[in-house]
Amino acid sequence: MRKIALFLMVVFCLGLTACSKDAEVESFITENNAVIKDMVAKIDANPSEAGVTEAQKSFDAKKDSLKAKWEAIKNARGAQVSADVQKKLNDSVAADMKLLTDVQQKHSAKLSQSGDAMNKFVKLVQSYADVIKM
Repeated sequence: MRKIALFLMVVFCLGLTACSKDAEVESFITENNAVIKDMVAKIDANPSEAGVTEAQKSFDAKKDSLKAKWEAIKNARGAQVSADVQKKLNDSVAADMKLLTDVQQKHSAKLSQSGDAMNKFVKLVQSYADVIKM
């Protein structure tokens, strides 16, 4: 009887480990941060309509991958994701949104004076937010 109980406990533990999405969450965090930093760098380098267009192209190239990774993890909770990784995800998404807000504030005057740059920037941020919404 003890052997059966031990066997069932081992199987249960392996099942929980196999269901962990920590690695998938970490992968999303890494890719998401890289995408945001690339967008911000393009706008920092050229705070104009052309710079925002380049940032949009960069985002569009990674959008499907980012969305697929988000869809795979967005409902993961409890035993599927450790508390540390869940906190890291929340902190990372908040920090990435702050990067976008900061670049907008930093270049708001230039973006407002460059054709449709500010409207394009707002659409870019909304497009990004649509990817990571619950």
